[in-house]
Order: sequence, then C-alpha cells, then structure tokens
Amino acid sequence: MKISLEILISTMFKVDLSFLDAIFALNDISDFEIIIVNQTDEDKLLVSNRSNVKVINSFERGSPTSRNLAIRNATADVCLMGDDDIVYQSNLKQQIEAAYLKHPEAAMISFQAINEQGQLFADYFPEGLHTKKSLKKIYTWVISFKRELFKEKEVYFNHYFGVGSVFKGETEYAFLRNAYDKSLRMIHVAKIIVQHPNENSGGQMGSDNALFARSALAHRFYGNFSYVWLMKYVFFIFRHNYITFNQIPSKYKMGMKGIFKYKTLHKSGEIDEIYEN
Repeated sequence: MKISLEILISTMFKVDLSFLDAIFALNDISDFEIIIVNQTDEDKLLVSNRSNVKVINSFERGSPTSRNLAIRNATADVCLMGDDDIVYQSNLKQQIEAAYLKHPEAAMISFQAINEQGQLFADYFPEGLHTKKSLKKIYTWVISFKRELFKEKEVYFNHYFGVGSVFKGETEYAFLRNAYDKSLRMIHVAKIIVQHPNENSGGQMGSDNALFARSALAHRFYGNFSYVWLMKYVFFIFRHNYITFNQIPSKYKMGMKGIFKYKTLHKSGEIDEIYEN
C-alpha cells in the first residue's frame, strides 16, 4: 500500500522558511509535502520559494483555528501534525509509511517524542490500541491520521480548547477523544519520530490556565462528577507541591469557573460547533 504524506505545521509571524532547516535537519526536506499555516499580520507575510511547501497566511488567532485550516487544505492520504520548535528524527517518512503498512486498518497512529536530553517526552503506554487513558499521553506533534476518515467523521480540533482560545490547553485530548468516541481505530506505535524541547509540566499543572481548561474538559467527559474530579485534582497538585496550601481556595475557584464556562458554551450549543476557516 503506497500512501501519500503531508506535514501540517502551525506557526506565527514567520517571514521566511529558514525555521524549517532545524526541523528537517536529519531528513531531506524535499521528500515531504508541507503545509504551513502562519498566523500573522498583513505586513508580515510568509512566502514559499519551495514547490513542496504551501504557505497559508492567516490573520486569525488560536492554535485550533490554525490546525483546522491546515487540515482543510490538506490533500494527502495521511496527515502528520507539526510545530515550529521540533526536530524530526532520521527516516521520518519511512517510519510513518511502515506504521501504516503494518496497521492498514488504523485511522490514527501516534508515535513517540524525545526531549533535548534524549529521554522520552512522556510515559507512553505500550504499543497497541489506544484507550481513553493512553490518549492522555499524546501530544500534537506525534499525531498522524488518515485525512479522509477524519473528514468523514468530522473530526477537527475543538475551537474552544487550545492556545489562544477560551480554554488554553487540553487541545490534543479534546481532539483525540472526538475521534475515539466516533469509534475510529487508533493505534500507538512505539517509534520515536520527533524531538521537542522540555516543558515545565509541573508549573503548568498548577497554573490558572490548566485549572480552567482541565476542569472544563473534565465536565465534558465526566458531567457532574467533574466537581469531585476538581477537588481531587486540586489536592493532587497541592500534595505534589505544584501549588501552596494558601492557593487551594483560589485554584478550586478557577476550576469552578472553567466548569461554569463550559456549561454555558454547551447550553448555547457553541462548544461543538465546527467553524469554517
């Protein structure tokens, strides 16, 4: 089975393609079809001088908007999501093709990432079929999927979850659970395809943005049990020293605000609306 592959990269305020040099330092960039969505201003446009690189300058903001715009403009069999601060590992194209040859029934295949020290970026689950729990370990830049199957099921990034949106986080899980809940076959392959810079996950776990977004997501999937989840989560981040004792009330209130905002958007019917770019 021969598949075509397209890499979808989201970025902001780029004026030339030099940032691609680091991303494809270990691969031949000419082997890939690439779509770049560059969220920018009208006086800072990005122009492609490569036949295999398509650039879309967008004046909208938000990571879900950027990624959905890339998906809508893709034409290949398989899409691989990307960012502007990653380094693809050697033999990227061969790794992707081999995974889909091994799992022709898969609608989505996730891979693994390492950090700058060469350590696995997450505590990934074993190779095989994804579960609701295993999907929580998957970040955007290790996600690939069959474009037509996702299009048929209307699986897009939720407009309200992601950087630059109402809930500034939980982008991947909202996206992947959408596919999972529509019974698409999702596979994890334990092959490293990308390096991503380290992140301070502990600091993020206790941030107001994290409390707001994660509480909203909890209500999306747990309903009224999200209130119990929120109490457990606040005490979890306290026990692990991500917040202080004095911060407990304010963090709980922030989580409650996230739940209330989600309920408001759900009641109005906006939360799952598919926005055309």
